[in-house]
Amino acid sequence: KQWYQRRVAITAGIDNIKVNNLPEMALEKGDKLQKAENKLKNHPYDLESWNVLIKDAQEKPIEVSRRVYERLIDTFPTCGRFWKLYIEEELKSKNFEKVEHLFQRCLLKVLNLDLWKFYLTYVKETKRNLKNFREKMMKAYEFALEKVGIDVASGGIWSDYVQFIRSGEAAGSYAENQKIMAIRRVYQRAVMMPLSNVEQLWRDYSTFEQNVNEIIAKKLLEERSRDYQNARRVAKDYEATTRGLIRGAPALPPQNNGDERAQIEKRKKYRLRLCVDTTA
Repeated sequence: KQWYQRRVAITAGIDNIKVNNLPEMALEKGDKLQKAENKLKNHPYDLESWNVLIKDAQEKPIEVSRRVYERLIDTFPTCGRFWKLYIEEELKSKNFEKVEHLFQRCLLKVLNLDLWKFYLTYVKETKRNLKNFREKMMKAYEFALEKVGIDVASGGIWSDYVQFIRSGEAAGSYAENQKIMAIRRVYQRAVMMPLSNVEQLWRDYSTFEQNVNEIIAKKLLEERSRDYQNARRVAKDYEATTRGLIRGAPALPPQNNGDERAQIEKRKKYRLRLCVDTTA
């Protein structure tokens, strides 16, 4: 009994300390927010200050914090990470109409892979109970690949698209043939792209054709082999060109330092290479 009373007393003491510190903690947090706001008045692109505001916004209901997110994307309109943060908060509150409106606002102008993958996940998770779900999902994949499918790091989207088609049921020989043709079309497009995983895609495509028909497979693979070899070569060049390139970072005013100049040169080389390969 004495041990229990002692424990209760200690616990109560700790709770009192916590309660007594709450006003002080609130003041400290408010002070940090005010300092961040003051700094942003003169330095609107200060990421450290924005991180303070974002952390605070994530602890509040979206109805309260929406204004902060709107300011954020107004300041960094091409930053996929910040758009994704905003959309995630709306999604937590199941504001689906607002989520889709935000996707409409950002997708076409922000070719950020993580943002586009998030969009595909959103469609998959929220539309799966619709009768025309598979049609909607196919359109979403095609939309994504049209915009970001040439990105060297987009191979995961290509692979996911193939797996999605594979997962569909096919009743009867006609439906099965249609499914095979759909898978083949995606593979044949993918293995022509300079993707980081193009070698794996080629192996998967080869296995797929072998399983369909070994005789036809040899002819089809020979027809695509030259395009694949070229894509594989270019993918290795891209890998070397983009090594050390920081992707998805917020666009900031010129800093005129060595790190920034190095990143600019890497981006120039990547874009030049991209232009050459897409016009060749």
